[in-house]
Amino acid sequence: MNQRGFGGLVRIGHECLLVRTEQSSSLRGMVTPLIIHGAAGRMGRRLLALAAEQPQAFHLLAGVDKQGGTVSALGIVSDAPVLTALPVEPGAVIIDFSHHSTFAAVTAHCAKHGMALVSGTTGIAPSDLATGLAQVATAAPAMHAMNYSVGVNVVFQLAARMAQTLGEDYDIEIVEAHHNQKVDAPSGTAFGIADAITEATGRTRADLVHGREGQVGKRRRGEIGVHALRMGDVVGDHTAYFVGNGERIMLGHLAHSRDIFVSGALRAAAWMHGKAPGRYAMKDVLGL
Repeated sequence: MNQRGFGGLVRIGHECLLVRTEQSSSLRGMVTPLIIHGAAGRMGRRLLALAAEQPQAFHLLAGVDKQGGTVSALGIVSDAPVLTALPVEPGAVIIDFSHHSTFAAVTAHCAKHGMALVSGTTGIAPSDLATGLAQVATAAPAMHAMNYSVGVNVVFQLAARMAQTLGEDYDIEIVEAHHNQKVDAPSGTAFGIADAITEATGRTRADLVHGREGQVGKRRRGEIGVHALRMGDVVGDHTAYFVGNGERIMLGHLAHSRDIFVSGALRAAAWMHGKAPGRYAMKDVLGL
């Protein structure tokens, strides 16, 4: 994948980072049997399309969604079916970008049939997420990420390091922007940045303040503001502000295309294929 630096930023494919990073240009290893859960959604369609373009890396077994049919009916060159229920394919990898209400059923299926899970579904309650991943991890590899972009996962690591180094003398605010069709707020990526910071500094999600209105009083030491913007066709912008007396540091990531998330999820699926049962994270895939 080509890289080009400009104006203090680095452009990597479809994303723009305030830091320099690298991403391998291709997925390596054996052919990965793949099932896409949430096939008709925005992410699902791109996952199907990019997987179908890489037959040397992926064997696309099926898509799964509410309405059955064929992948070719979605405008993608493939003879794979779209099913209304997850098939039984031990050893296959399920990539799940669907509705949070289906997560328990997906994890139960993976655990029962020894199928690896790569999930990017958002809106899952933390307790449900932990329970589901633990269930899968007894029988197969399991992963959930707030964001599968390589660049965003570097941002998670940098945000944690910066918060640790700067300490509570620096106020932290996280601002995210997405398209006007996104139904949840704040984004999973904003939570990912916040979680990285809280874990690194001994704080919790109880320290997050979601927007401010009215007579809220002065800012509490250690709180982390989180703000969501919804407008137009924005794919995903995230900025973490670290502001002290006399200086302001901004760590940002701008997504130009959903394909950065798709490529990362496919990279994770290829890496997970054949791994021992257990819970994994994108930092394992990327060696961070």
